[in-house]
Amino acid sequence: MIQKLLLAFVLMGAISMSSAQYPERSIKFIVPFPAGSATDTVARQLGEEMSRDLGQAVVIDNKPGAQGIIGVNTAVAAPADGYTFVILGVTTGASNVTLFRKLPYDPIKDLTGIGMIAESPTLLVSSTKFPANSAAELFALGRKNPGTLTYAYGSGSSQIAAAKLVSMGDIKAVPVPYRGSPQAMTDVMSGQVDFMFVDLSVAIPQLQGGKLKALGVTTKERFPVIPQVQSLHESGAPGYELVVWFALAGPAKLPDAVTQRISKALNTALKSADLAKKYATLGLAVKASTAQEFQSFLKSEIVTWGELIKAAGIPPED
Repeated sequence: MIQKLLLAFVLMGAISMSSAQYPERSIKFIVPFPAGSATDTVARQLGEEMSRDLGQAVVIDNKPGAQGIIGVNTAVAAPADGYTFVILGVTTGASNVTLFRKLPYDPIKDLTGIGMIAESPTLLVSSTKFPANSAAELFALGRKNPGTLTYAYGSGSSQIAAAKLVSMGDIKAVPVPYRGSPQAMTDVMSGQVDFMFVDLSVAIPQLQGGKLKALGVTTKERFPVIPQVQSLHESGAPGYELVVWFALAGPAKLPDAVTQRISKALNTALKSADLAKKYATLGLAVKASTAQEFQSFLKSEIVTWGELIKAAGIPPED
């Protein structure tokens, strides 16, 4: 009996010591989209800031493909030991639930939500040679040349944003899927595809370099970072509004101590004026939350984006 008690105390002490020392090695952030994507940018800047609080390096692991499913599945299958996390967004956390008939993961059951990171509008963009300069002009072009317009997408959110716009304008346009937004944007810049919706953080350098043209932003009012760009609401698509977000999650059944430690490091990082400034230059607004708040938000977003997909008439993929 005494030996069992001693063993129990030893085990409790080992667990307590392990928890107190966590993390003892580098932590991996899986990014389900390519390098250069908005999710990648968010992850790299956040990881750099969080590593200061955690005392360990945060390594970014890009696993793009299948609308982010490959990356999320990798995180879901990882040990729940606090050393693998995934950067979620609208596509991987919400819209995929409706976009795919048999999604191999459940964002609520198969992941442990840590907290929100940031949110941002998206931009409707085209090549500088595209004849339309607003949503109204795009609609007019589409009606004049039915079925000839094309739009690119590299994520679920960009697909839904474009399908919603096409539906609102009552025009026909051909969707062209890509592995990620950077590849899609390359073809839009060259004029091979007519237009697309892209995260503001990815579009800004190309806008500044004169390689892309912005036809509208998805916030109801003009966005402070790019005040010269009209909102779609005011430029021909009344009522159009979409905001994308980013969040941090880990595998299901993460120990509470790990969730609390990572959540603390996340929210400490989000209080950094330096990180907020970096995000702001990319059109990202810091959006902190508790793990519980994020879980509630995620449930509501799954419903919201599901309704948008159905309204846009996008059939689920097998």
